[in-house]
Amino acid sequence: MKKYFFALAFVLSIGAHAFEVSGNHFEGKFKIDSVTVGENEVTVNASSAAADVGQYGKVYVSYTFTQNPYIPNSGTWKGHGRGMSPDGQLQAGILMGVWTRDGSVFNMKSVDSVTDGINYVQGTMDVLTGDIDLDIYPVK
Repeated sequence: MKKYFFALAFVLSIGAHAFEVSGNHFEGKFKIDSVTVGENEVTVNASSAAADVGQYGKVYVSYTFTQNPYIPNSGTWKGHGRGMSPDGQLQAGILMGVWTRDGSVFNMKSVDSVTDGINYVQGTMDVLTGDIDLDIYPVK
């Protein structure tokens, strides 16, 4: 019986760290500019406070959230982003991900197709404070 317990504990400890992300990344800090509520979706428009979102500079994003009818407090989202780098390069992205909600905080994860490749993004959006904090990992 002890063997099974230790084997289960080992498997669970490995599984708990299976989705930990590390490596080179940069932060994106945004403020919600507007929210549009529809019958089955909500669209959030946001912008970065400064031209400091990595190589993308000043960034504007639009996220459209839909709820999963089978799993409470979760769903999918899709969106678009545009950035103007400090040297005047226009960047664009098609964004798609999943979310879960804990109170006023939405936990977001996505894989985005952007002008210069693919990014994995994870972070939070607090609808009470209007803050969106993201960690952006270029995928190579």
